[in-house]
Amino acid sequence: MLGLFVLAASFGGCTSATESKGMDQVLAFYGGKLVYAKGISSSTEDEVQGKFYELKLSSVADKIQQHFATFDLPASNCAYLFFQALSPAEKKAHAFIRIKIDAAGGGNTYEFTTQDLARVEQAMRLVAPAVDDLRTGEYDRFLTRGNPLAASQQEWQKTKPTLLAVGRQYGPVKEFSLQGFETMQRNLDDGTHQLVRLAGVLIRGGQNTDFTFVVEPTASAQSKYLYGFSFSKE
Repeated sequence: MLGLFVLAASFGGCTSATESKGMDQVLAFYGGKLVYAKGISSSTEDEVQGKFYELKLSSVADKIQQHFATFDLPASNCAYLFFQALSPAEKKAHAFIRIKIDAAGGGNTYEFTTQDLARVEQAMRLVAPAVDDLRTGEYDRFLTRGNPLAASQQEWQKTKPTLLAVGRQYGPVKEFSLQGFETMQRNLDDGTHQLVRLAGVLIRGGQNTDFTFVVEPTASAQSKYLYGFSFSKE
């Protein structure tokens, strides 16, 4: 039996300043049109229950499909852009964020738990010093963040020539722009690790390059929290 309550909200109506900021950030990133709602899901048929936000994005599908094979990463990025603008109380009070992207044939619907979004927030804080390493060309320091369970230190160091070559060809790194995320599990020698894949773009002085970090969000900033990286976002 479906038990679902949705309260529609307009931009100028029942929205907090932080909710409005989150919507503005989604629109600034993707453009298009945005319809906002919030409600409560109590259906036993749904995997996630509780209070939620819903963002319905339209007039952007064609642009997104020029850069992504599916809407999975852009939808996750929409959820993160909105989530990170919320107040701590708003984050705690809601169970998930639902993203709808209109497209030919009806589009797609995605749901992201606030627990997973909080992990992404932690992961983004962790990669900040790693991005600083890339920005300043401190590749040895960047590679020492590589966890030995994922690869030996010798294997991590083998990637340094690629980092150097890409830097010479495309210019110095300025910042990392998140394009989407995926939570994942990896079974390693000491057990199962809950990891986050942060897919995005390194903004460079010459030409931007796709880049993905794989990190353990619950690790300390002083630990070897990096479990992988690649010059790709898929």
